[in-house]
Amino acid sequence: MGIIDSARLKDNVVLIEGLTKKYKERTVVDNLNLNVKKGEIFGLVGSDGAGKTTTIQMLCGILSSNAGVMFIDGHNVEKEPDVIRSRIGYMSQDFTLYLDLTVEENIDFMADLRGIKTEQREKQKEILLNFSRMAPFRNRRAADLSGGMKKKLALSCALIHRPKILILDEPTTAVDPLSRSELWKILYEFLFEGITILISTPYMDEAERCHRVAMVQEGKIITCDTPSNLKGLITRKIASFHTNNISKACSVLKNELLISGQVFGDRINVFLDDPDLEMPKIANDMARRDIILDDWEEVLPTMDDVFLSFLQKDLKENTAIKNLSFNFHGNQQKPVVVSSICKHFGDFVAVNNVSFEIEPGSVFGLLGPNGAGKTTTIKMLCGLIVPTQGEAFVAGYSIKTQQRLVKSRIGYMSQLFSLYPDLTVQQNLDFFGSIYGLPKKEKMKKIDWVLDLAGLKGKEKYLTSELAGGWKQKLALGCAVMHQPEVLFLDEPTSGVDPIGRIEFWDAIYAFSEAGITTVVTTHFMDEAEHCNILGLMTDGNLVAMGSPGALKEDLSVNFYEITTSLILETYNQLMGSNLIFQMALFGDKIHVLIDKKTGEMTKKRLEDEGIKLDGIEKIMPTLDDVFIYHIKAGEQN
Repeated sequence: MGIIDSARLKDNVVLIEGLTKKYKERTVVDNLNLNVKKGEIFGLVGSDGAGKTTTIQMLCGILSSNAGVMFIDGHNVEKEPDVIRSRIGYMSQDFTLYLDLTVEENIDFMADLRGIKTEQREKQKEILLNFSRMAPFRNRRAADLSGGMKKKLALSCALIHRPKILILDEPTTAVDPLSRSELWKILYEFLFEGITILISTPYMDEAERCHRVAMVQEGKIITCDTPSNLKGLITRKIASFHTNNISKACSVLKNELLISGQVFGDRINVFLDDPDLEMPKIANDMARRDIILDDWEEVLPTMDDVFLSFLQKDLKENTAIKNLSFNFHGNQQKPVVVSSICKHFGDFVAVNNVSFEIEPGSVFGLLGPNGAGKTTTIKMLCGLIVPTQGEAFVAGYSIKTQQRLVKSRIGYMSQLFSLYPDLTVQQNLDFFGSIYGLPKKEKMKKIDWVLDLAGLKGKEKYLTSELAGGWKQKLALGCAVMHQPEVLFLDEPTSGVDPIGRIEFWDAIYAFSEAGITTVVTTHFMDEAEHCNILGLMTDGNLVAMGSPGALKEDLSVNFYEITTSLILETYNQLMGSNLIFQMALFGDKIHVLIDKKTGEMTKKRLEDEGIKLDGIEKIMPTLDDVFIYHIKAGEQN
């Protein structure tokens, strides 16, 4: 390794060259080069096992490297460990809090470990408590905090010594969109204070918020640039269309026309070289199969599209699902009918007068912040707990009086995958097949099918605890459908699973939908919610909105705009003082703002008349994150 140019050390808070890490014969990080500039949010994205966490741990001095050099704020990571510890704030995926200590006591403890003097500690602690909106909870035990609040406390602990760079390893995994939004506001406030941020994330919408993004695969950076420039690398165009039969259209596209399509609610997106020429032909091919295509439009690529375009070779076609037929015996007219169900735990109302119906083969998404009542609703529909009031029918059976029959007609996959970690893959499958009462010959057939589905052929003797998240997820999904359920319940099934794993998972869900299985899923991933046919949004135990993703985006009383400016921080601070803005968020080098429709259209001149500096403003479609946060905040104000 040659001598590092001093100018490059000065210009970059983080500089990595030739970084390599091997475990025996396996290379986890392979000759990686990376630089992070002062005052930017830099994102690392990639699949499970891509090398993101290993890179971060080497950068923080937790792991040693086999080759290469790393510098933070001009100091060599491996040669100056004491200096490096004072320069970084680090938050791991399994961040450590002392649950029996209060919020304030956790921060004080970290300050003691850092040797921070009392006067300096008290001043910084008050700043952090106010930044993180945790001041009202300073005397609450960490064990009594929500998931999002624990993340904010962990951030405060990592920042008590005012580091030059904050290094975060998937800090928002398994928290709801409202908590994620609050965490990102805090990160940008820290950015305004001069702290540089390096963050790894499985969320593609979070990658949009970074100034620059590096995509990591097999320990190498395969591309690195701003989100806007990365989207510009996609040469094919994206056509989005509506159809009268989503499941059948997907099957025809994939199996007969050999065109890859992704479902987004009531629409399908396909990559084409020339949509104007190709879409009429696709429409004619579909019409011959009694599938009507209408309302197609060209849409702009997202970071999800960028990720897929670079990592497409890692996606495996799910042929196993085609080889299994599903034969239902129950009432498929309305597989789920919910009428005014309530659930009380003492004086606490967890679910309040919720009603909805689901059509056969639908993918129904149940969304809401932590504590909204989603999991309680799912448990009632699975016959695991009895509603206090109301009634519901699942696969034609009452959840109050026919729980045994309900349980025989459903599949259930919990947040923790419901697998036994100390059993092998084969033993788990054999156990679930026996629980479902499958005859030996049928059980062996289903076990072989699940092994194909999960990509676990040849790994039958692996302990389940040794599997990567994506494999565990598909194994649990296969176990949940071995007995051919009519309704499949998935409770946050992809928390902690990388984007490739989630894409393969949703391919399986739509294949099940095509076979007639009705799916009810709760999720924290708004890009996943886009894949559902219909969504129900819950908050405080109430169902506050319901409809397709497209309908929910259109049925809002606010307009959404994207502001471009070369003075990002100055413009953001100016917008914070404007009475016109209902809500706003930074997205890398752009600012998204929400304006009440009653105030009229927002223009560049209108903002400049308020003294706000900007280069341009464009009206945009809201994301489901925007819809989610809007409804939650509107509910809080009522």
